[in-house]
Amino acid sequence: MKEMNFSNLIPNPLKQLNFSLYFWGQGISLIGSWVQSAALSWLVYKITSSTSALGLLTFSAQIPMAIFTLFGGDIADNFPKKRILYITQTAFTFVALFMFAATIENANFWIFIALTSVSGFIAAFDMPTRQAFVIDLVNDKRDLPQAIALNSGIFNAARVIGPTVAGFLVAFFGEAICFLINAISFLAVLASLFFIKTEKTLDLSTKKRARFKEAYDFTISSKEILIAIIMLSMGGFLGISYMVLLPAIAKLILHTDVKGYGLLMASSGIGSLVAAFFLGTRKESSNLVNIIKRSSILLSVSLIGIAIFQNFIVCMIFLFLSGFGLISLAVTTNTLIQVKTPNNIRGKMMSIYALSFIGLSPFGALLIGFLSNLIGIEPTLIICGSVLFLANIFVMKM
Repeated sequence: MKEMNFSNLIPNPLKQLNFSLYFWGQGISLIGSWVQSAALSWLVYKITSSTSALGLLTFSAQIPMAIFTLFGGDIADNFPKKRILYITQTAFTFVALFMFAATIENANFWIFIALTSVSGFIAAFDMPTRQAFVIDLVNDKRDLPQAIALNSGIFNAARVIGPTVAGFLVAFFGEAICFLINAISFLAVLASLFFIKTEKTLDLSTKKRARFKEAYDFTISSKEILIAIIMLSMGGFLGISYMVLLPAIAKLILHTDVKGYGLLMASSGIGSLVAAFFLGTRKESSNLVNIIKRSSILLSVSLIGIAIFQNFIVCMIFLFLSGFGLISLAVTTNTLIQVKTPNNIRGKMMSIYALSFIGLSPFGALLIGFLSNLIGIEPTLIICGSVLFLANIFVMKM
């Protein structure tokens, strides 16, 4: 009888020390980040009882990214990525500690808005650098699609674990402990960066500096990348509506408490995790645009479903589907760009990716927050889902 080789079940990137260190270190840190994110949204809604405030919270986190992420991509292309990540992850640690102190002191809503804006500014440099850093951690470019999917997988595993843990922590200990846990969790990714040894590269200061026009021209000239970027932008603008409104959906529509809110967040996270696992099993990088189109359609239909079926279990199912659609859209777009992009503009292309996903979402969050206050949560979700669906049909004809 043939003996099973369990090493064949391990994805190739995880067999490589650098990627494995980064994967697990980042995983622990991301759980802390999602614990904080869920607790912060719940705290803001508890303080204000306003969906507009939830929209403003998302806006304050993402508008600095929209403004500075292109600059962050340029920094990633021209300075050592590992050094940038040391700085950004340390800065995130201090922001979490300030949030912990602010919660203990019963600070007002605007303190959290300010701290969230600082976090968004840091993320403008952190996100494109992290995305571009992945290729430095794998030895064979053929492993890159799996590495990107695994990177997304650990992010979405954290989306499942973090909010669920946050729900119980807030219920029994309050919100402050969640911010402290997040601050401590950054030690894991800082430790992993210390042990990662990447190959010495040429002096970046002497390398010919690519201009953003090259990245822009590259995006426009590739029909596949252009379609993906447009769909991702629409997903960032309208598809995030369910995440912005989730505390209000939990409290006002489903009449559940913070533990139920944590389970709803986890449902979306599980859908995202399944999407990342599905994409991680794909070793080839063909037919990516079709996956992007189908993912965007699934997301739009799920938003409408969340609004129509006001039942806790059914809502969990549609949140699962929306999480699957949104992350499948984002990860597949990321893979498409990484596979087709030359190294000298990789950081800039990752900042265009981040901008297309995050750039419109702060304005979407503001619109969604104020619109839901004006006409209600359910009509807002139906409008978002319907407009996204029609936009998908239009882009498919390009």
